[in-house]
Amino acid sequence: MSADSRRLLIVFAVLTAAVAAPFLFDFVRESRRPVLAEARVVTATSSDPVFRSGRRRVAAGDEVRIALAVRIEKAGRGASWLSPVKALAIDGETVQHLQSDAWPDRARTLRVFWFTVECRYVGGVLTADNAAERLSYQTYLAPEMGRGLLALRPPDLHNDDHLGETAAAAVDGAGTVRLYARAEVVEDAGDLRPLQGVTSLELEHLLDPRFPAVLRGAELGAGVHPAAGELFGLPGFEPAGETPAARDAVTEPAFGRRFSELVEERVVVSSSTLAAVAATGRAAADLSALAVLGELSIGDERLSVGGRPAAWGAEVMPGDLLLDGEHWLVLLADNGDGVLDLADTVLHSWKRPPARTTLFAALDPEASGVMHLRAAP
Repeated sequence: MSADSRRLLIVFAVLTAAVAAPFLFDFVRESRRPVLAEARVVTATSSDPVFRSGRRRVAAGDEVRIALAVRIEKAGRGASWLSPVKALAIDGETVQHLQSDAWPDRARTLRVFWFTVECRYVGGVLTADNAAERLSYQTYLAPEMGRGLLALRPPDLHNDDHLGETAAAAVDGAGTVRLYARAEVVEDAGDLRPLQGVTSLELEHLLDPRFPAVLRGAELGAGVHPAAGELFGLPGFEPAGETPAARDAVTEPAFGRRFSELVEERVVVSSSTLAAVAATGRAAADLSALAVLGELSIGDERLSVGGRPAAWGAEVMPGDLLLDGEHWLVLLADNGDGVLDLADTVLHSWKRPPARTTLFAALDPEASGVMHLRAAP
């Protein structure tokens, strides 16, 4: 090769390197940027300050905090967790993490979209043919939770105004709420298209104990199991069937689980399962084993037994059950006059989410009497 050819080749190589250098630099820089690999919703309470993934049961009055933990991968450095919380546990294992609410790349920003996961339907009648559709859950954007890794507050219910009003009747925020989040990395907070994005567990894992959910009980009164509070906010359906066994089997074709099992999973509730949980704490409790105390007559806005008003503390007690046909009601409290009347407070669910309301609002206006039952002490 002549000297001129060598010089030309060297010049070409230098020019090629000069042109390629910025692209190579960008490639190396991009390959070393942190990458979003996973996101998990975590919750903590005032009694358990460790933020944990998965389902959490919360006692009445216990404060709940919600956050997102994201797993980050870096080329050549492995993976690590990032979350603004002090103590973090994923799938039951305490994990070391970077305690921060900022993305570890100053040129980019991390944003979070929070969602609730709620049933698309409020309630009605459930059959084997419509169970899959009527008990389908979907995500609802929850802007009140903010856009950060640490949620501003627990969410409201969003699938229906009526459902939200019903939930507001609960005590101390009782009820079940499921959570979903999407984390995105952007160059600017206002960017429409993210550079990276991951979500927490998808809806096909809804019945998995790892799926994030807060189940808060309630102190509804003496004789009422606190677990009944966890049923607020759930859709209220009456399963169709001629026998209790047939009604309990109505969800098996669609979900492979009995109706009572789905109540235990806090997916749905019915009038009878609400009564069962209130009386015993178990959705599958045999209500036929309850003590039948007789019939209470309805008249002059009062309920009577043997021609005399049913007195609180004597004939009726908090936690007693009333039965009108297939409609169950749980007695909660007297309005102050000492006898059972239509202004007294009850808990019920009839083709709708559970509500704490008056006996007047819950009963069929045409009812002339109800059966009176009580769980064994």
